[in-house]
Amino acid sequence: MKIAFTGSSGFIASSFREMSTLDNVKFVSLKRDETDEQWRKKISGCDVVMNFAGAPVVQRWNARNMQVIKSSRVHTTQRIVAILNVLPASESPGLFVSASAIGVYPQDTESAYDETSTVLGDDFLAEVVKEWEQSAHELVNEAVRLVLPRIGVVLGCKGGMLKMVTPLFKAGLGGRLASGRQGVSFIHIEDVVQILQFFIRNETTSGVYNLTAPNPVSNAEFTKRLAHVLKRWAVIPVPAFAIRILFGNAAGVVTKGSLIYPRNLQKAGYVFRYERIESALSNLYG
Repeated sequence: MKIAFTGSSGFIASSFREMSTLDNVKFVSLKRDETDEQWRKKISGCDVVMNFAGAPVVQRWNARNMQVIKSSRVHTTQRIVAILNVLPASESPGLFVSASAIGVYPQDTESAYDETSTVLGDDFLAEVVKEWEQSAHELVNEAVRLVLPRIGVVLGCKGGMLKMVTPLFKAGLGGRLASGRQGVSFIHIEDVVQILQFFIRNETTSGVYNLTAPNPVSNAEFTKRLAHVLKRWAVIPVPAFAIRILFGNAAGVVTKGSLIYPRNLQKAGYVFRYERIESALSNLYG
């Protein structure tokens, strides 16, 4: 099997290469400074294309980096789709996995959302995700199956949220963020890898899937569980105004969140290895 990646040095792609249990796989990196023709030659004859390109979201936003956040996702997806749409069936990958994000849903502490939800967010990140997904939906090559995983808060020691906050908790500086009521729709990195393999192995899978564990928690509960597994106190809350000073108009990425459920994955028969925050964190730190 031959799998081509964008974002190949990122947390998810590198974890997939390291943890994959697929047999006889060759991984091919699609680098952003390569030409479309170079990408076409690499993609031609591949079995799967996985698109995980995207600039970091958690940073202070300004006009320039907001454009980078958007274009790194949308333009990259457009490039791949344009190539897939002109490949003959004999050279086309059977599967295109184009990453998306749960940021498309409203940032709402009171409601729960799954793939059937018709109400979507209207903030900057939601608009980016909508355009990102629309770029993938421009795929018209009938030989290629499209899967859009809306990825939640990925938990792993080598990247994502835990890599950022663990040193603070170990130093005794951990605490809930703002009100602590915002949802943390998490997923263990091992489940992410297994789900991506699930998509490869199950040709009936297509469309949108929420990559979140079936038991999301509040930020306050997440903080409590992380402190417990690290055997540290977590009594210093970070007020909303301090987060706004640090992140500016990107503060909502940290202070807001939703409760997202993986209805389509469960309906398709995927069984999570880490359904609850306790088991996920115990595995990572145990």
